[in-house]
Formats: sequence, C-alpha cells, structure tokens
Amino acid sequence: MKKYLVSLLSIGALSAEMVFDTELIELKVGVDEQTVTAEFPFEIRGEDVVIKNYDAPCSCLKAKIYPLNNDRSTKLEWKVGDAGKVIGKFNLGNFKGTVDKAIVLNFQGKQEPSKLTVRVSIPELFKIEPPTQQWNLGGGLESKTYKITVNHSEPIHILEDSGTSENFPYVIKRIKDGWEYEVVVTPTQDETPAMGMIRFHTDSKSKRFQRSQIFAVMRTPRPATAKTSP
Repeated sequence: MKKYLVSLLSIGALSAEMVFDTELIELKVGVDEQTVTAEFPFEIRGEDVVIKNYDAPCSCLKAKIYPLNNDRSTKLEWKVGDAGKVIGKFNLGNFKGTVDKAIVLNFQGKQEPSKLTVRVSIPELFKIEPPTQQWNLGGGLESKTYKITVNHSEPIHILEDSGTSENFPYVIKRIKDGWEYEVVVTPTQDETPAMGMIRFHTDSKSKRFQRSQIFAVMRTPRPATAKTSP
C-alpha cells in the first residue's frame, strides 16, 4: 500500500463543531497502483460532538477514525479541543479515469450528514468512449459507435473479443491497429428490454487494461420532463 502525503488547506467546516482541514482530497496514482490512503485531519470546536455513525457507501473504500479509544474501539464521543483524523483506504480494483468516492458521517442532533470525498485519477491507457450505449424500446435499430483510443507510448492491441448477447451484434473497425478502434453495435430488436456486454482481451502490460468491456442496453424510454410555464 502506498500512502500519499497531501498538502491540505483549511477551507471550512463540514459541521458546526467538527472542523476539517479539507472535505476533498485529490490523488493521482500510477497505472498499476492497487490501494491509496487519504487522511482528513479535524479539530473539535464550539461544542462537543457525538458521531452517530459513519460509512463509506462503496465497499471499495474503508473508513477509520483515529485516535482510537484505549480499548482499540472507535472513538465516537469527542470533546472541544480534541483533534483526530478520518482515514480512508481506497481499493482501486479495476477503476479507470477520475473516480470520486465518499465517506459519510452522521452526527447526533444534526440533520445533515457530512461528506468527505476522495478523488482519484487513474491513467486511462485504453480509453473507451462511451462505456455504455443505450437504445429506447420502439425507437428503432440505429447503429451506435464506441471509440477506443490508446493513450500510451506503446500500442495496445485487441487480441480477443466476445459478446454476451445475440441482441447486440457488433463489428470492430481497426482504424489504426494498436492505437485507435471503433466498435459499431446494431441491435436486432427493440421490442423487449435487453442488455449485453462486449469483452476485450488486450496485450497491455498493465493488468488493469488487459481486460475491458463495453455495455449495450435496450431500455424503456424515460418519461419526458414537463416544462413549467414562465
């Protein structure tokens, strides 16, 4: 695990009593980095604080509050003048690009929770735009295109590809093999909901980009938003 030291500037409080140096930490990581740690220092001012509960909604982000109690349990009751830090450990998994994940704290007697955000930027060597295309039921069988761009000093070739649904046949166009591709998907029906995935296996030296996928969805149209009169 690599720990990143971040220069933090005081920008205000997340609540009336628990004052954080920052509510957002931005980190840039290496292509094959697996975990990062972000620290959010705080100080208790004005009134004592009781943390009712805290959580990181994504299982990829684990949150801890330090210092612990003497029995090594989490300290939830804090007095004015106390200082500590919330630490988030982010398991990057197969994330790519810029990813935001949050730690949410709920305080006793407070209606609004506080949110600490970890923003991690991971280089996209094999970039797919968009990762998902959607069609509406009854909307026709229009072909849609995904663009794949290699952002690296060396080419990355697609070695194998496979689709999971007969509803979404596809054609791969090798615009510049190893550097630029297009994937054209044309659905076979628009009468029933469907979802498909197309997987790619590449020769990337980075494990993160050896396997990628795109998604195709046939969905029920969303209702139009009514316009209000001025």
